Amino acid sequence: MRRPTLDEALPRPASRRWRVRHSCLALALALIACQPSPEMAHVAVQPRTAPVRTITSFNEALRCMDDMFLAQGKKDIYITSAGIPDATGMVAAGTKEMLITAISKMSATSGAFRFVDYDPTQLDVQVLSELVGLRENFVAPNYYIRGAITQLDSNVLSSLESAGVSTPYVDLAVSRDQVVSVMSLDLNVGKLVTRQIIPGMSASNSIAVVRSGKGGDVGGVIGKAGLSISVSLDRSEGFHQAVRNLVELSTIEAVGKLTRVPYWQCLQIDQTNPTYRTEAREWFDTMSSAERVRFVRTNLAGAGYAQGALSDQPDPELPNAIARYQADHDLVPNGRIDFDLYYGLLAATSHDKKVAAVAVNATPSASTVPAASPPPVLPRVEIRTSQGAHPSFRVNDSLVVEARTSQDGFLYCYYQDSGGAVARIFPNRFQPNAYVHGGSLVEIPPGSEKPFNIRFDKGHAREAVACVASPLELGLKLPEPFKVQDLEPLPVSSLKDVVESFRRAGSGQISEGWLPIEVM
Repeated sequence: MRRPTLDEALPRPASRRWRVRHSCLALALALIACQPSPEMAHVAVQPRTAPVRTITSFNEALRCMDDMFLAQGKKDIYITSAGIPDATGMVAAGTKEMLITAISKMSATSGAFRFVDYDPTQLDVQVLSELVGLRENFVAPNYYIRGAITQLDSNVLSSLESAGVSTPYVDLAVSRDQVVSVMSLDLNVGKLVTRQIIPGMSASNSIAVVRSGKGGDVGGVIGKAGLSISVSLDRSEGFHQAVRNLVELSTIEAVGKLTRVPYWQCLQIDQTNPTYRTEAREWFDTMSSAERVRFVRTNLAGAGYAQGALSDQPDPELPNAIARYQADHDLVPNGRIDFDLYYGLLAATSHDKKVAAVAVNATPSASTVPAASPPPVLPRVEIRTSQGAHPSFRVNDSLVVEARTSQDGFLYCYYQDSGGAVARIFPNRFQPNAYVHGGSLVEIPPGSEKPFNIRFDKGHAREAVACVASPLELGLKLPEPFKVQDLEPLPVSSLKDVVESFRRAGSGQISEGWLPIEVM
């Protein structure tokens, strides 16, 4: 009798269970072997997309503004901001840092703006006054920027298109939708100490954010099994990137208006646009005669039509240079400074202005031996009152000093009363910044409602005011006894001691102005 083999002796179902157990064991071992190692966790979390620099629509415009500031000599304008909050409560973005980045890009070469990082909404004029001239390297900002994301209208425009076809075996459908939202941002520029918003310096811009999508669905029957396929393509523009674009655009507009440079050129806007021509006309109308002369001389020198030292005073050669420029640029050659001449000079491209600025600063030499650097031009100081440069007052009259420098620089003014006491009257807690712009009138005390008074209380006496101007910030280099609070007596015997201290601190790089006062 034949003995059964092993396969025949074992029941069939038991053999299949054995093979199943082996398969499950192999699968379990494979799953255990596939478990990731904990040591590889720091590798697994690494992003696969490399970081890139932020590129916006206004990178070239920011560089263009930097070139314009360099060409126009705009430098060291101190500015601050508390940030640009979201008044809608729907977009949270780091707008203050975006603003600082935009200002930094516009000042990389020119040094036009310096951002002072503190909150002007928490300004204490007493604390600010103590900082001026007392803290190393501190300069109070001239202006501050305020603004907000003022509008966010979601789903302003919405459209949906769809179509479908159905057969006994196949269903086909396609769709397309688009949603448009509008975001707006407003900026304004104000004077820091007076907290007055400067008219005409505002910027208000809007941007449309688009979200669009496309989709398709296919359904069919294969035998007894159903088949469904869907495809969806969506594109959504980011709200935060839109905020960055708005901040950069509005900053270009606001600081362009503040510095009176043709910012619209950097935004690729046609020079003939009536809006910007009207704005330039307002700039021209509000310029003083000295400012117009200085602007025309600077730009004519850059274009090769004028030579010699630049100043704000007219000279016999200036009309001839103007007439030559007008004749070469299709203007009426009348030799006068008018708006057409101003707008024509303003219309030069930023590249040409940069080249012109280099030409203005270049000193031609007849020999190949480099000439010695010329000494720095010192700002001249002019001091007067409503009664002129040699005033006389009566007892109980009040003194208002009007000071002006011929160019940008740092100004310090001191007053000596009839008893010989000397005190600093500028800068002061109400006018904390010693840096002044050339040609601008500085009134001490400022404004129509005087925050303090200099009143004469003794007759038949002589008093005086002395002002010192320099391209250097010399207030920080004065001896410590001079660094007392404004309107407080200094430990000196006369104004001459103060002026002599400035001479030593600036190695002679100062100019001074004196105002003798007679009290009847």
